[in-house]
Amino acid sequence: MSKTPKSINKLAPSDDAPVDWAHSHWPLGKDAHDVSTTEFEWAVMRFFSAFERSCLQLSITAGSSDLSFQELVLLHVVGMQHHAQTSHSIARQLNRDDIQNLQYALRKLEKRGLISKSLGDRSKTAHYAITPEGREAVGLYAKIRAQLLTGRTELVSEIDDKLQEATQLLSVLTGIYDDVARVAATYSPIRGEDVSGSQPDN
Repeated sequence: MSKTPKSINKLAPSDDAPVDWAHSHWPLGKDAHDVSTTEFEWAVMRFFSAFERSCLQLSITAGSSDLSFQELVLLHVVGMQHHAQTSHSIARQLNRDDIQNLQYALRKLEKRGLISKSLGDRSKTAHYAITPEGREAVGLYAKIRAQLLTGRTELVSEIDDKLQEATQLLSVLTGIYDDVARVAATYSPIRGEDVSGSQPDN
């Protein structure tokens, strides 16, 4: 019989573990696992805000002050591939379903001359590729990012292993949260009903 690694036992909260006073009145903190999940979600939101701010400031420093965060991300995604991409393929990479908003941002990048649009040989589907101007903008961003960001993160002990583990965890949780969204969409809105599965007292 295989043994559970000690690290997993140490990190896994007990269902019977008491919730500390700071979380005792949280609607999303009824037990230790609930608290851990909520703390993680807040950490993700705080990280995303910091990530967005840093991306925009790096872009400004690189001379692209007119780009929004969404446009900057799309420019980098288009620039990552050596072939033209459709809006749907870009959306899949970013796990987005707001295609119209994405296409609007792509049109703005096209107007700025940072990406180009072409139609497929056998269809009317638009394909987007980065232009020399766009690649120059991404290259300047990458140089500044290497100096200000990755030049500092590499000082963290075993940073690459930790980033790989975090990436794998987030990938797994992304699938779980997406599945929650799909399942929840099949339910009718609930108002004031007991959803815990417990039976009412007689």
